[in-house]
Parts: sequence; C-alpha cells; structure tokens
Amino acid sequence: MNKQNPFSPTFPVNPEYFVNRTEILTSFEKAYARSTKTELPTPDNIAILGDWGVGKSSVMRKFEDIALKNKERKPFSALIELIPTACGSFNLFADKVADDIDRNFAVKSSIISRIRQDIRNWRIESLSIAGGIRIEKKIKERSPAAAFEDSLIELWKILERSGIDIGILMLDDLHYLAEKYPDGLYDLRGIFQGLPRHGCNYMLCATGKKNMFSDIRELAEPLARFFNIKHKLDVFELKETRNAILKPIELCNLNMEIDDDVLKRIHELTMGHPFFIHFIMRDIVSTCCGKINLTKFESTFRDIEKIMRREKFDVDFSIASNKEKKILIEMAKSDADKISPSDLNIKNPVLQLGSLLKKNLVVKHERGEYSLYHPLFKRYMRSVHVKKIH
Repeated sequence: MNKQNPFSPTFPVNPEYFVNRTEILTSFEKAYARSTKTELPTPDNIAILGDWGVGKSSVMRKFEDIALKNKERKPFSALIELIPTACGSFNLFADKVADDIDRNFAVKSSIISRIRQDIRNWRIESLSIAGGIRIEKKIKERSPAAAFEDSLIELWKILERSGIDIGILMLDDLHYLAEKYPDGLYDLRGIFQGLPRHGCNYMLCATGKKNMFSDIRELAEPLARFFNIKHKLDVFELKETRNAILKPIELCNLNMEIDDDVLKRIHELTMGHPFFIHFIMRDIVSTCCGKINLTKFESTFRDIEKIMRREKFDVDFSIASNKEKKILIEMAKSDADKISPSDLNIKNPVLQLGSLLKKNLVVKHERGEYSLYHPLFKRYMRSVHVKKIH
C-alpha cells in the first residue's frame, strides 16, 4: 500500500495538515464568531494578499474547514476559482461565480441532501443560460450587476429556509478581475454592501496578489475600507519551515526522521517559500524513509532538482518571449540579488520587465529594482541557460 503523502506543490494544503498562519486563522475565527445572523447583518470581508505560491488558497480552504467544524453554526461556503478568461466583463464574472457556487458549495452533512437540488434549481431556473449573461427571467432590462445581486438574494432565501445562518463566498485570485475589468471591483463592492439590507448574511473572502489594491490607485482606498480585514502572506521563517515539514509527517505517522541540519538546508534553499518546501518534501516522502541526514538529503536533492527543472523551471522559461528570455539570462548572470533596468545590457527593458512581472517570473522591489522570482530559479538559469552562452 502506498504511504500517504501530505505534501503537494500543485494543490492547496489539506486543511488537516495546515500549519502556521496562526494570527490569520484567529482573526477569521473572531470575524466568524461576530457574523451571527441579525435583521441587518454586518459581516466582515476578508482579503488575503501575497505573492505567487505562498499559500493563499490553502488559507481559504482552512477558513472553510474552521467554519464547517464549528458545532454552533450552520454555514454555507463556496470556493470560486477565478481565471483570466472569466474576468473580462461582469457578465463573465457572474457566470463563473454562479457555476462554482453550484459545483463547489459545502455545507454540513446533515443539510446537504435537502439543499443540493435547491442550489441546482437556483442556478438553472433563476438565471438565463443563453448569451453568456445570467439574469433573472422575471426581470427585464437589468444591468448584470443588479441581476447578480438579485440572484444572490434569491440564493440567500434558499439558504435561510435550510437553516443556514451565514454564507461564505470565497473568491480565489480576485486580482484577475482587478486586471481584466477593474470596474467590476466597484460593482462587487456595491453588491455586497447592499445585500445586508435584504437580510443576506454573506461574508466575502478573497485572495489576490500582494499589490492588488494599490496597483489601481483609485480603487485602493474604497476597497481597503470594504475589505475591512486584510492580511499579507509572506514566506516562512525557519521555525515555520520546521513546522510545515515536521507537523504533517507526524500527523501522517510517516516512518521518517529529519535531522535539523536538513531542515535548515531546506529553508536555505527555499527561502521559506511554501511552494518549494512542498515540492522538495513531496519527493523526499515519495522516495525516502527512516533517518534523513544532510548527506542523504544532498544526494536526494540532486534528483529533485532535475524534476524541478522539468516540471517547473523549463515551463517557466518557455512562457517568456525571446526578448524576455534575454532579460532573464542577463539577470541570472548578475551576482547582485537585485538589479535596476539600467544595469541590463538590453535596450529599453522596462516593457519586457512589466510583462515578466505579470508572468510571475520576476519580482519588483523598492526603488524600481527587480530580481528573478526565486533563488532556485536563478540557480536553474545559471546552470542551464547562462552556461549555454559561454
């Protein structure tokens, strides 16, 4: 029988193995506790911001887990996984939200049998499928935002009849709407500010890039007030890296003992980045058992690095244009951790740097400096692509 592997770089962390982020989880628990249904609800709205791969989606999954395990409450939650093609207009956005509510909703097991068909009927009957615009059949000439608000009011009536006392809607990767259709954020704010007047007790949670609000200056202040609870995720410190590795191993009862020198080395290589911690640990758990000392780890990591190159870094490099690849190579050649555009031996690189930023291949720092998105990617670039040109 294959042993259970609690580590995956490609999927959110199983809530059972979620560790760290204690302050954020405590903040959610307090917000959840004060979000009791009243005649005029005043739920909190929560934004989880951070760079690629730091675990934003995992935090949302843990929020859902906390809500569902609370014995005093009857929550409804739905994870909406936004993609760029679903965020070009409010029509497309509303479509995606309705589809994912239907597909991904979660309630306690005692409620699910009597609510499943009601949710399906809500999706089919109250929303028009034709033409890509979902709008209540009985309402004519309504804007997409108004129709979407009406549909959420109808959804709440279904939830309330089933004994639900709060609806938690989780918008994963909301930055796609901010990038593709910024006005949609105004619509979203207006809708969720208006829903409590109809007795709807929805808590909105969203994830997005670290600078999702500040990148659109005119949206920064209104959205900062609307998302009254905001957290920025960072990479793990050494203590958190230890916890992220050892706790899942303990919970799974794996036959594995990892020396502290190995934990320090993993932290050094990954800089505490959750994606790379999980990438390395996935393959260690798959291929090793017993005591893992530093010698054994370094031998295993040579093979892991080849897999990382094939599964991650080759793909990353392939999505860059030819001009962008030249910039990546120039940045890899530099011994400096951060460089300015003027340091690059390339004419007018600012446009390409902006594109690389959107592709998550570079990171922008203060004073207009840039770096490759992770030291392991720089290590790959130097060993594979810089070597080729010498």
